[in-house]
Amino acid sequence: MNSVTATLRRHRTEALWIGLVAAALVGMYWEVGRVFLGRWFEDSAYYHCVVVPAIAGWFLWRRWERLASVDDSPWGRGFVLLAVGLLLYWASARTGVRMIAGVALPIILAGIVGTVYGSRTLKIAAVPIGLLVFAVPYPEHAIGMVAMPMQQVSAAITGKLAPIIGLQVAQQGINLDLHGFNFVVAQECSGMHSLVALLLTGFVLIELSDLDRYRKVAAVVVIPPLVLFANIVRLIVVLLLGEYFGPGLALGAMVHGFSDIIVYFAAVLSFILFIGWLYETQRNSVPELPAFAAPANEVEAERVTASHEDARHSYSTTHAEE
Repeated sequence: MNSVTATLRRHRTEALWIGLVAAALVGMYWEVGRVFLGRWFEDSAYYHCVVVPAIAGWFLWRRWERLASVDDSPWGRGFVLLAVGLLLYWASARTGVRMIAGVALPIILAGIVGTVYGSRTLKIAAVPIGLLVFAVPYPEHAIGMVAMPMQQVSAAITGKLAPIIGLQVAQQGINLDLHGFNFVVAQECSGMHSLVALLLTGFVLIELSDLDRYRKVAAVVVIPPLVLFANIVRLIVVLLLGEYFGPGLALGAMVHGFSDIIVYFAAVLSFILFIGWLYETQRNSVPELPAFAAPANEVEAERVTASHEDARHSYSTTHAEE
């Protein structure tokens, strides 16, 4: 009875501390959160932010049994993460740059989890915590810093490929000249918003897969090239429309209405195919089990087959959880 009472008392104390920490974070992020929520629903570029908390919660729920069973001790280095997060939050308050406060939140949470529950617990919860970065609505100038290289690369590759398919295109910087009509690869055409949305989608697809750690990393790394490829295909299609149907159609509904959607779904399809290929390579890499003497009867054959399948499933599950 004493042990049960002690356990209940410990759980109550833990719940109290969690409530106090949650209340402190809500107080810290009340004003910033209100601004972020407004931008989530006002600008279509940030609609994906709305689902990020739910996705992060789902990731955490999938890991809950592992989190509950881990036997870990407080991690001293968690204080360093916590200090970095609080320093970033202070810098945000001093400068008025809310984006810094948004980036600081996952770091603060990681510091708290590591300090209180330990490094192994933090390792399991790292992905759900890190996903909260996608809920930060970054300012346009910050997006432009990343989008500009994507614009330049997309324009350069499109300028090289266009003559191959018979389009007389002159490329200079982010400008594509087609028979005297100038197509500008603007920030909206850089693929940046598609990249952010596909990264979030990619994490969900990877979570649903049974890939091992290294193949999961490979899947994440391939996302930016896929978005770049899909964006170049979009630009080629726009130029073809301009060549055969006139610039008016090319710069109308195609560019401003459906092009971003085309880039996103083309990249998603390519990504799904790539994950399928990774899964096949993983399945084929399972080591062959040693051969045994031929089973004496059908019952024995079924038993051996079942044991082989169990061994393969155990191997795949072990590597997927790494």
